Amino acid sequence: MSKYILFLMVICFPLQCFSNTDGFYEKPEWKQCELKIYEHWVSSVSTRQHTLGSGIIKARRHGVERISELSEEEIQELTIVMSELEQALERHPSFQPDRFNYLQLGNGLHQLHFHVIPRYETSREFTGIVWEDPEFGHPPIFSDYKPEMDVILAIKQELLSFYPEKLGE
Repeated sequence: MSKYILFLMVICFPLQCFSNTDGFYEKPEWKQCELKIYEHWVSSVSTRQHTLGSGIIKARRHGVERISELSEEEIQELTIVMSELEQALERHPSFQPDRFNYLQLGNGLHQLHFHVIPRYETSREFTGIVWEDPEFGHPPIFSDYKPEMDVILAIKQELLSFYPEKLGE
């Protein structure tokens, strides 16, 4: 894959996913992907499954673009958000990643968010699909693979079964 194509995938993907000027989702179906809403963050399953269980962690405070703009409270809570998502992935027998990669790019979407990419040394099977991570041990490559929404929602439901309860519910 050329660097140019990879660059286009990285900058174009977030624009379809996240916020408008109100800080909410451009597309209504993105609300369906939420795993947990925190005081400062929202964790979601990504519709672009770079590897099985890929997710997005988005800052709720509108206008924040850089990690250096985060408050102490936001940084502290971010570690909890990451830990809870990692635990849900590690506990579920179909996932159990070998490593986690976090990417914060901000090229296309000017709202702070992190791509969570679980890494797998060996293949996994989920919903009848064999999931591979051919770049394991190297930087992840953003995938164009966008499974059907029923697969995304199955990933969400399975992760929620190993996730702490949503706040406020």
